[in-house]
Amino acid sequence: MQQINKEKEQQYHQYMELEKDVMNTLAKVRQYEASMTQLKRNIQKCQITLKELGNVDQQKTYQPVGKCFILKPKKDIANEVAEIIKSHEKEIDEYEKVRQHLITKGKEKETQLQEAMKALKI
Repeated sequence: MQQINKEKEQQYHQYMELEKDVMNTLAKVRQYEASMTQLKRNIQKCQITLKELGNVDQQKTYQPVGKCFILKPKKDIANEVAEIIKSHEKEIDEYEKVRQHLITKGKEKETQLQEAMKALKI
């Protein structure tokens, strides 16, 4: 009788651990999605900046640095903004790979959790 209770206790403990893992995995997926959304917004801002720089002829251009502005050539600002776009796109690709891995891992854990529930007859 005591052996059966220990087995049930171990199964319950495994169930709780799996449930915690599933919740942690889902939280990480949400964090990556939020980061990707923020990076996409930054890319859109940079694209707007590039579009507006295209309209500027020979006017003075300034780059914001904190609360001040630095006089820079239009070409330099455009190159820096283009580099920012490229780096954000690379980060989004990396985040997407990690997100997909976490989703796959989460589905596996959910399957294990369902099996644990059946074993406990919850």
